[in-house]
Amino acid sequence: MNKLYIFLFFLFFSAISNSQVILSLDDDTVYIDSVANVTKNIKSDSIKCLNSFRLSKLFLMVQDVKKSKEYLAQANRLKIKFPFLRDASIYYNAYSFIEKGDLDGYEKALMNANNKLKKYRNKEAYKLRAIVLQNYGIIQQHKNNENAYMKLLVNEAIPIAKKSGDFELISGLSKAVAIIFMNNEERQKASEYLAEAQRYIENTTKKSATLAESRMETYIINAENLIELKHFYDAKVVLERAFSILNKYPESNLNDSYYYSEGIYYSKQNKFNEALVSFGKGIKSAKNHNNLVALNRLKFAEYEVLFKLKNFDKAINNLEYLIKNTSFTVDKKNYYKELSKVYNATKDYSKAYFYSNKYNVINDSLNNAKLKNEIIELEAKYKKAESEKKISLLQSENEKAVLQVNNNRLNMILFAVLSFLLFLTVLFLWSWNNYQKKLSLQKEMNHIQELAALENQQKLSISNALIEGEEMERKRIARDLHDGLGSMLSGLKMHLSISGRENNETNPNIHAMLNNSIKELRNISQNLMPESLMKLGLEHALKDLCASHSNPETTIEFQYLVKKSNLPQHFEIMIFRIIQELLNNALKYAKASHILVSCSQNKDVFFITVEDNGTGFNVESAEKQEGMGLKNIKNRVAFLNGKLEIDSVAGKGTSTYIELKI
Repeated sequence: MNKLYIFLFFLFFSAISNSQVILSLDDDTVYIDSVANVTKNIKSDSIKCLNSFRLSKLFLMVQDVKKSKEYLAQANRLKIKFPFLRDASIYYNAYSFIEKGDLDGYEKALMNANNKLKKYRNKEAYKLRAIVLQNYGIIQQHKNNENAYMKLLVNEAIPIAKKSGDFELISGLSKAVAIIFMNNEERQKASEYLAEAQRYIENTTKKSATLAESRMETYIINAENLIELKHFYDAKVVLERAFSILNKYPESNLNDSYYYSEGIYYSKQNKFNEALVSFGKGIKSAKNHNNLVALNRLKFAEYEVLFKLKNFDKAINNLEYLIKNTSFTVDKKNYYKELSKVYNATKDYSKAYFYSNKYNVINDSLNNAKLKNEIIELEAKYKKAESEKKISLLQSENEKAVLQVNNNRLNMILFAVLSFLLFLTVLFLWSWNNYQKKLSLQKEMNHIQELAALENQQKLSISNALIEGEEMERKRIARDLHDGLGSMLSGLKMHLSISGRENNETNPNIHAMLNNSIKELRNISQNLMPESLMKLGLEHALKDLCASHSNPETTIEFQYLVKKSNLPQHFEIMIFRIIQELLNNALKYAKASHILVSCSQNKDVFFITVEDNGTGFNVESAEKQEGMGLKNIKNRVAFLNGKLEIDSVAGKGTSTYIELKI
């Protein structure tokens, strides 16, 4: 039941305070008791009735439900003879619908009260209508219809409140408009309304139970907005004014909001340690008062500072707490976005992607731009209506003076329009000139890029032609050596053998020299164009290559992880040449005891890995020198549209990774 009455009080007093909790500063019971004594001794039934209605709300503010109901019952007994009080009672009795949980009934009661009070032209009626419209607007806001709330404030509630002459009420409504602008990041417009709210609250002379709290809240909200506008000097003045009072009330729940404003004051000036101290005080105060709204704001502000300080663990804890303890979709969207940013900063990309996706899902369902445009349009309509009222009043007092003013205004507008058109013309010509310059520069840059691309393509074509020519020449030389000189040496060996048997003379040196010559010829032919590659395929050719290059000092391990390979022959030749060149480099320069050659394939990508435990080398220096070995490898990889990566550390060996598009 207490929670129900707290919500009820929030609605009834929303025109004075826009917090989600009942603000408290000094002792309100003294003022309430004084009003109760006056009501007890007054003889006029109408004044006693009106004061009883007011006391029912005041006792609700201090959560004395019993006395609130007693004064409400007394007011209902006295209202019978007074039409205005009977109509006003609709508003004061509307809380009965909330007790039943009937919010629709409560909305209808508020609108009924507004319609009934329209026929009265006294200040009390205007005041009640403004509060009724404010309460109705808050309900729309809680239904996520902030547009309707803004419309009621600007077009109806504020103009009516000004007729009442209640400065505290006008201040509260102006502050409500400012808060909506702040929520939509329209800080400059919010500043105008907050300045008006502060001016009215400081000029208020009529005492009330909420005056001190309302003044303090106005200071705090105004300071927060000034900080966001980076008007730090003005913000500091307002904060000091608030602190001079709040310092006397350390247990006041207004400290929740004050320390938030003080914290962002330091944070915006990069005084992060001071900011964390202020936010810590605010969080402690908000927890003591169970002020969940203020606690969430403080937690998020603290998160922003922690992120800047790269204290990511605590920053993540704050965001997870906020997501768990908020029911507003827009807030959750922002928290998901921030979580994605934190995890991205910690390089936990899977979680960053997860929360980024959650943010996008929510963001697509919202349309904040439309709301902003409608709010600006409503404000423009309100200001236009105010101007038209002033013009109408001047016309009724002095038509001749108004006509002169209108003529002067028309001339000024005409001059302003002409000046504006001239400015637009100059701006257009300047923009067009800059655009043409940028366009010319861009065309020149595109031309240079096209020439560079053409040159690179030409170089690549030449390299491809050289590689293809080299392979054709290798095949021709290998064939000539094998078919020509190889056959001749084999025939010579046979003739020497026959001649030796006939003459019974055999020269072992001649046979040994012939065998070595034939063997060397076969090795040269094999290197030029491996017979196993042509007949048995890439795997057998590479296996033979690794086996032939192994020696007592260096062991070569070969892994072929391709199940079924349907590579074109020219592709297999290129892979063989690349691995052959890498092995030659490792054996020649690395002084390695172990070399690993690995081939694998994933769909249309062929992977080559060659690793050794040799001496290593400086990759950058080698790339600048670009010996024929490294250049040949790069050309062959480029010919196959592949990627080459070499990782080498002195004393720890070299790893070469190649990806080839099939």
